[in-house]
Amino acid sequence: MKRRLAAILAADVAGYSSLVRTNEERTLQKLRELRENVVEPSVAKHEGRVVKWMGDGVLTEFASAVDAVSCAYDIQSSIHSRNREALGDQEITFRVGINIGDVVVEGDDIHGDGVNVASRLETLSDPGGICISASVHEQIKHRLDVPFQDAGAQQVKNIVEPIRIWKWTNSANDDANTKKPTSDSGLISTPSLPEIPSIAVLPFDNMSGDAEQEYFADGMTEDLITDLSKLSGLLVIGRNSSFVYKGKAVDLRLVGKELGVHYVLEGSIRRVGNRIRMNAQLIETGNGSHVWANRRDGTLEDVFDLQDEITREIVDALSVQLREGEETRLGSQYTGNTEARDWFLKGRQRYREPGPQANAEAQVLFTKALEADPNFAYAMAVRSYLKFHAWFFKWNSHQNAFEEALAEAELAAKIDPNLAAAHAFLGWMHMWGEGFERALSEHSTALSLDPNSSDGHLWQASSLIYAGTPELAIAPMDRAMRLEPHTPPIYLLNYGHLMLQLDRYEEAIEYLQAAIRNAPQFPMNYIFLSAVKTAQGKLQEAEEAGSRLLELIPVATVSTLNSQLPYAKEEHRLKIVAGLKAAGLPD
Repeated sequence: MKRRLAAILAADVAGYSSLVRTNEERTLQKLRELRENVVEPSVAKHEGRVVKWMGDGVLTEFASAVDAVSCAYDIQSSIHSRNREALGDQEITFRVGINIGDVVVEGDDIHGDGVNVASRLETLSDPGGICISASVHEQIKHRLDVPFQDAGAQQVKNIVEPIRIWKWTNSANDDANTKKPTSDSGLISTPSLPEIPSIAVLPFDNMSGDAEQEYFADGMTEDLITDLSKLSGLLVIGRNSSFVYKGKAVDLRLVGKELGVHYVLEGSIRRVGNRIRMNAQLIETGNGSHVWANRRDGTLEDVFDLQDEITREIVDALSVQLREGEETRLGSQYTGNTEARDWFLKGRQRYREPGPQANAEAQVLFTKALEADPNFAYAMAVRSYLKFHAWFFKWNSHQNAFEEALAEAELAAKIDPNLAAAHAFLGWMHMWGEGFERALSEHSTALSLDPNSSDGHLWQASSLIYAGTPELAIAPMDRAMRLEPHTPPIYLLNYGHLMLQLDRYEEAIEYLQAAIRNAPQFPMNYIFLSAVKTAQGKLQEAEEAGSRLLELIPVATVSTLNSQLPYAKEEHRLKIVAGLKAAGLPD
């Protein structure tokens, strides 16, 4: 029996079962790509040996700890970079454990305590991170500039003595820690340019001489964003961040730096009676040069064709590679009825405003759109989401309000199966409906149809938090915030919720306080803040958060709020319940 001393690296995919349930074929394909393009080349580069692959896991062997840790760092950094630029996919993250120990060699395989400890360390690693034994740390601490943190002695399964471990997480050098809300606008540290073409569509100027036509110009802008967002070969900045620049004279090169994009599309719209004139120009942000410009004239009946022509010319100008199905979806129209579309644009403008009155008024406008075109799936989907909001916040006391909202979203998806918004809304609602498996499946479908949907990534992340896998929510949450560099309050809120459930309380407070500065009227801010303050033992501050919550929802009780939060794990629910009780809410 041959023995030798070796550095053993064990790795597996975090949340593999959940990924397979959501989309087995895509998960296996991505794992195969990572195996062939990242893991095995990195092992070879650092003079290691792949001992064996075991489903979603891999066991490798190195002659030195320095080589093993260097390889692990390269693998995790490479996967992280790929995930940041992934469009529409649920990202794969690895956990890595490394140990130095005696191994028994049997053919090409290795066994023994050295291997067992590495496998146990892998389970202690954070997703995207590396966990090493003290013996490994002793070998690399003066040789590698990788900031490992002492995590103390840990008792692990089937190992008699506790093992002192050291951990490195990608978040130590990544957005989860370095993304700090730097202003009330929510602008996060300047994003880097992606490898693929990237664009921001700035709000088109309303040149009609009629302020009442502002909704029409905004609607055309949003439609262009929505159309371009369907393309996986293009990074498209979300509506919220693009509209920060509305009505402002801006240096497009500075806009490019703030948003991290190669190109900016700007233009104007003039609507007089039934006639429309649309001017658009595409600017390269690096040097301010014009890439493409055009003018279109037509009537209201031509508006869909005008949008389609501009979208396709931009795609051609940027040489965007289209995947299967994208060509068809690019030319799809939500309605051919100009009256229905007009009501929809007015409703969408009102829909973005908070509060029960705006909710009710937006529903009326979408109802008028549906009266003009009963099969207008997009209007139906957005109205269903408004109905859900009214149910959730108790603005609608109708007994079957939730069931009505869910049924309407289901119908919208049935009418137009390629409507990403309908699937995204269904994904959110089904946490209270059929459950997390259906919810996450709908989110996956939505993002496959609209990979640049910042809201889609946000809702997927939120669903993963409620499903009890907050560690899997980091990647889609980061993606949502990359698509919205001027981060909206709801994103700050959800990042705060994520940090709460990861027990990263100081970061949770930063994000929740930023959310409150931007949207003090949103009740969920105070629900999560009271939970964080309670977990920290700051009960007076928890009570202050509760007082503000009761100002916004006077009828709020612990039991009613608890019943509406669909946590899969009791430990996550108990954090909220403890916070609500400490905040002084009645049972």
